[in-house]
Amino acid sequence: MPKVLRQLQPIVLLAAVLLVGSNAFILSPILSDVAGALGTDSYRITWAISAFGAATAVSSLMLGSLVDRLPASRVLGGAALLLALAQVLSSLSQHWLWLCLSQAVAGIAVGVLLPGSYVTAAASAPKGREAARLGLVLTGWALALVLAVPLAAFISDWLGWRFVYVLLSGLSLFVGIGLFAALPRSLSTAAVRTPVWRAFRLPGVAPVVAVILMFMSAFYGSFAFFGEGMRAAFGLSTKGAGVFVMAYGLGFGLAGLGLSFAAPQVNRRYLLTVLVAIAASYACWHFALMSPVSAFLGTAIWGGLNQLGLNALVVSLNRRAGTARGAVMGLNGAVTYSAVFAGPMLMGPLYESAGFAGVTGMGAVLVLFAALIAARSL
Repeated sequence: MPKVLRQLQPIVLLAAVLLVGSNAFILSPILSDVAGALGTDSYRITWAISAFGAATAVSSLMLGSLVDRLPASRVLGGAALLLALAQVLSSLSQHWLWLCLSQAVAGIAVGVLLPGSYVTAAASAPKGREAARLGLVLTGWALALVLAVPLAAFISDWLGWRFVYVLLSGLSLFVGIGLFAALPRSLSTAAVRTPVWRAFRLPGVAPVVAVILMFMSAFYGSFAFFGEGMRAAFGLSTKGAGVFVMAYGLGFGLAGLGLSFAAPQVNRRYLLTVLVAIAASYACWHFALMSPVSAFLGTAIWGGLNQLGLNALVVSLNRRAGTARGAVMGLNGAVTYSAVFAGPMLMGPLYESAGFAGVTGMGAVLVLFAALIAARSL
């Protein structure tokens, strides 16, 4: 493979994660705009997020290990093109059910694209540089929050929410072509090709998976209503809500940069400390909503702590994966996006009755439950 294409591999994989993050998060700040255009309530639009999560979870279980058996270029490139199609369908939605079905198609694509990107990043890295390569690729999440999501909010205000999905579909098409061109035609990503559904039986995997489920349910359930909560609390426009999403991404990205230098020892005590701190950040949202400044700072802290938590959980899971890397990443994707489905469904009634502070109160309970599982089982 030409040297220039090898050098592009981490960039196109980062772009793939950026696509996933953008599609997962852009509905939050434009929730009211989409609901108004489709003539429905905001909570029904969050069901599109749930449909996306459920489809991703199933796809991760059934298709997540495809990259272990087929060329990475075809698997990931094809998934990006399917994601582009789903985003075009989303832009054409005339009913909230249409949007839900379109996002379910997006979920099928992401269930292949995300675990495949993680596995390919590590497998294509020079020996001894796997962690650094994966760390670079993971910054796609922070870029989605800092750049893509606020930009989507601005575009929605100026040109309408449908144009957001049109632009995103064009980016997906471009990234798909890049994945076809830059990734190797053949790549052995795992020494042992364990089926995804068997990865759960590996020693020590089940408790970490349970913690990830609680952690992610708290996050995705809260984030689904985050933009709407900021708009309701401070009378903001879509652009104003996008600024708070950017604050979350800044906290997430800066904490990730700090981790690359500090390299903390991820052990049971460290994980418990981080989880308890995250639960406290959820519980404090009642006070953070007193002013835009305190809410901005609270959002940045929330993002930073979630970076620490996600990093610790992924490291803990990888330590237990052994040689079944592809299967475990597929399982991680399934559990994460089960939370994308469960979180908004669980938090929706709470938001209607108690507002965003009620949602984050439940988030605190879920993360404390995750800490209890970690304390007893890890």
